[in-house]
Amino acid sequence: MFYFDFGKDIEPTYAHIEDGSWADESPYGVVHRIASDGSVKGVGRTCLEWAFRQCGHMRIDTHGDNVVMQRLLAKLGFDHRGTIYVEEDDYPRFAFEITAIRPA
Repeated sequence: MFYFDFGKDIEPTYAHIEDGSWADESPYGVVHRIASDGSVKGVGRTCLEWAFRQCGHMRIDTHGDNVVMQRLLAKLGFDHRGTIYVEEDDYPRFAFEITAIRPA
């Protein structure tokens, strides 16, 4: 299970990013809440690869203690872009981005 959406400025918490910046201001896809029962390996990778094929530009965030997701994002070519905060809590989230055309 996961949530995917695509558009211009679809994630309001991404409007402010600390300790960095977004590489591309074009419309982007966002994935939240990737979850599986753990019985099949590679579900997270499959979800993220599918989402990226839909849009070619994605942003995603994760907690600092979610090392599994951070490693997956690195393997898939996402760049760490900075830190964002969500309205629900005060915990910083690591923000990542990937675009089909990599900035120089």
